[in-house]
Formats: sequence, C-alpha cells, structure tokens
Amino acid sequence: MNERERIEALRREGKITDEEAQLLLEALEAADQVESELQNQQMQYDPPRGQAFDPTGLRWVKVNMLAGELEVRVDPSLQEPQVRGKAEVRQVGQDFVIEPQPVQGSFLGGGLLKNLRAGELDVRLPSGWGLELDGKAGDIEIQGVAFFRGRLLAGDIELREVGGLDLDVKAGNIEGSALLREGNHRLRIEMGNAQVRLLPGSSLKLKAEVGLGNLETPGNQVGGGLGNLEAYVRMGNLEIEG
Repeated sequence: MNERERIEALRREGKITDEEAQLLLEALEAADQVESELQNQQMQYDPPRGQAFDPTGLRWVKVNMLAGELEVRVDPSLQEPQVRGKAEVRQVGQDFVIEPQPVQGSFLGGGLLKNLRAGELDVRLPSGWGLELDGKAGDIEIQGVAFFRGRLLAGDIELREVGGLDLDVKAGNIEGSALLREGNHRLRIEMGNAQVRLLPGSSLKLKAEVGLGNLETPGNQVGGGLGNLEAYVRMGNLEIEG
C-alpha cells in the first residue's frame, strides 16, 4: 500500500476527515514535486554511491511516516519497543513496523509543510536495536540507537550518540553526534547542511565532499580507521568534527 492508498484507507475508516485527507494528499503532491525538482537539477559532479554497511544481528523498528515529529531513544530496561502516540504498530517476524496516524493538532511550519497536520510519536527501544525511517516530512530526534538508516524527503534530523548511519535527506539538515567504528557508514544530503561530531572512540576512514558549499573535516582518518564514512552534500555545508 502506497502513501495515497493509506490516506484513502484512513478516510474510509473514519480516522481522518475529508478535509484532513485532502490536506495530506496536497502535501504529498508538493513533496513529490520537490523530489522531482531535486532529481532534475543538473550538476557537473555526482559522486558514486558506496555500499552501505548492513549490520547483522540487529532487530529493527521500521517507521513509515507521512509527516510529523518523531523522537526515538534507547531505554536499556526494555525488552520490547514501546510506542507513545497515535500509530499503527505491527510485528513482522522479529521486527516491528510503525505507521504514525494523522491527528488533530497544530500545523507544521511554512513552505512545503504549511498545510500538513503534525502528529507526535515517542518511541523507546531496547539496547541493540536499529531504526529504519521512510519519511516524507518531519522533525526527527534520535538518541542512542545501534544503527539508524533510511530516508527523509524534507525536514531536520538531530542525532545523539548514534552507533551507525546510512541516511539520505533530500531537503533538510542533519546535526548531532555519532560513535562510528567498524563497517561502512553513509550520509547524503541533496540540499541542506550537515554538522556531525564524531565521539571519542570513533575509528574511520573519511571521504567527504560538497558539490556547492563549504566543507570542514578533521582529515581523511579519525582514530585507527577501522570503518568508513562517506558523506556528501550536493548544495549546502558539511562539517565533520573528530
């Protein structure tokens, strides 16, 4: 089921009104237009996309969101994920899938998000779990997860002590801290800024490039260079501190 089908299903089930469904569909169309414009931009240099690290042995929470606010933190006392907020939660094998539902409340900010109602979702994970995000628009805050991968069309991501990265953001900003060691890690922004602080204990070979903007890095290697980080910003600024 794609996003439009999900919206229509929510309307038929009476979970959202006709007006809310129309606002969601309009915002989804605007988001698709932004993505199309970004893909059509002609740049002289387009870096190769490396193979991201696919960590084994992790259980995953997968969040599919149209828009809203998402906060995910690790709670070592838990055995299973906990979700607070209006969402459909289902278990698929050893993993969990979460689909936030639209709620009555304040609208998101201007521009692309100005007509889209914001739901708030609070997720707590046990230690050693990974998070996968497939989002159209939103503000995301992630703390302590073993690995964070996924994509966001428009919005901001704040990272705190994340153990692994494979992120693709079309329009928005990424900032925060990560402890990156073995394996391959990847960070890519089409339009926006990234500021990432590598925590003590990080061990990486670093490949960082900017198409149009400013680049600041600690060099080509952090620590012993056990892992790899490929970071690219097409239009914007990239700062990596080690």
